[in-house]
Amino acid sequence: AKAFTNTVGMLGDYKSGKTLGRDGATVVDDFNELGNEWQLLPADDMLFHDKAEPQFPKRCIVPEDPRGELRRRLDESSISVEAAEAACSKTLTHKLDIKDCVYDILATQ
Repeated sequence: AKAFTNTVGMLGDYKSGKTLGRDGATVVDDFNELGNEWQLLPADDMLFHDKAEPQFPKRCIVPEDPRGELRRRLDESSISVEAAEAACSKTLTHKLDIKDCVYDILATQ
């Protein structure tokens, strides 16, 4: 860890934990925006053996947000939280086990 104490770059400032733009000063809190900020530009040195799409000026490909998809599915749930709790409580006794069970039921229906 000692070797990284002065590093600042795409993964942020080691000391502060802030994610910074290329200028080393602008704090970028959105990870999609941060990825685009650090996308290789034509003036940058070649870091990889091969060029792959997308190349600047095309923007980076943003992965789907699994949390957003999960939220949508939970909102459409046909089983209530109460019904899931009742079902889980029949076989489980530990509070955290019941909570995990309820989550699994709601997330996978």
